[in-house]
Amino acid sequence: MKNLMTPANESLIEKRTKLFELKSLMIVFIISLLTLNTNAQIISQFSWNTSDVSLADIGPNFSTVSTSAVTSVNGAGGTLGLNAGLPKRDLNFRLLDNPIFNVKGIDVSFDYQRDESAGTILRRGSSLIFGSASQISVSYRVYDAAGTGFVTVSSGNQYGIPDDNTFRNYRFVYLPSTGVGSLMVNGSVIWINDGPDNRDMYWVGAGNIEFGNQMDGSGRNTAFFDNLIIGSVTTSPLPVELISFNADLTKDNNVDFNWKTASEINNNYFTIERSSDGISWELFKEVKGIGNSSITTAYKEVDETPYKGVSYYRLKQTDFDGTVTKLGLVVIEVKNNEEGIIKIYPNPAKNSVTIELKEGDQLLSVYDLSGREVSKLMNFTSNSSSVQTLSIENLPKGVYIIITQNGQAKLIKE
Repeated sequence: MKNLMTPANESLIEKRTKLFELKSLMIVFIISLLTLNTNAQIISQFSWNTSDVSLADIGPNFSTVSTSAVTSVNGAGGTLGLNAGLPKRDLNFRLLDNPIFNVKGIDVSFDYQRDESAGTILRRGSSLIFGSASQISVSYRVYDAAGTGFVTVSSGNQYGIPDDNTFRNYRFVYLPSTGVGSLMVNGSVIWINDGPDNRDMYWVGAGNIEFGNQMDGSGRNTAFFDNLIIGSVTTSPLPVELISFNADLTKDNNVDFNWKTASEINNNYFTIERSSDGISWELFKEVKGIGNSSITTAYKEVDETPYKGVSYYRLKQTDFDGTVTKLGLVVIEVKNNEEGIIKIYPNPAKNSVTIELKEGDQLLSVYDLSGREVSKLMNFTSNSSSVQTLSIENLPKGVYIIITQNGQAKLIKE
């Protein structure tokens, strides 16, 4: 098994600058990976929007709950949420062992705001342990190669939960068809592990599901849990079985696309989208699908006016019923034919910089190294002038990327 993500070293500024274009690609790739084969069916759900804290919206009710627990205002999104109540007692909720929980793959999430430092959020024996009061981590068991024993996968602590009275959504997904397990915070992936394909969760007979073990909210008498959802991840066949999706840069700086499918089910059309940053996307081309097929089918398209610099292209597929599936992502770099497209001086700078552009080029935006647009923090205008002066007084010290129509350059704020 291999961990596909490694923490960034924030002190290596030059390294992070070189990897700026890849950060958005990695985010898009991981999200595509998670959504590609995920088709979760809810088997247990608690929104705690009524006074009965044991009552489920979907699935069996909790058989055991704390006698102090109540629902109260100021849950996630301003709704009711779960409160340990007074006198303070540990939640120690229990869902009795039930065959409906013996699923092949799992998708479990909850909203939580931290009020304490000890306790376990969700557990089913030793087969699944997800989150503590102060840290997000996961440990789970899957079948071994022989199909008789198990292998344990542990993430270790991946996210220190802030004690700031803010609800965040925490999610764990395990896809048995791909062997991929992942942790997310507010939809952003913080850890991912790629294990062997076609390994089901190992937990038949693992016992009750425990929730909020030794967690009492420190007696603050406020909602600190909301929206617990446990889903079964199915392995339904994809509408399109993709063999490959490739993009090649020609001598004329065109981008040639080629993709092949092994089979198609109710496939209405494909969509190619493109982006200059991996975050904002635009429609490039729609290509009619073959509908239904069990033989290899090849497709090709060309982009004769690609973006200069790094570009991202993603392939999506739409069924006749409107269901959309992400299929693949590629990245292409179109190099500029001229040197010195952008000049920035002084650089490094403290208060303001002058930017000189080649004729016909246009200043578009400014980003920090996390991919966040910071143009609004500057006296920033998008116009056709070849020489522009920008105030950078409101920018924190650091490294920034200036983006134009034809290229990009690094700016250092002292």
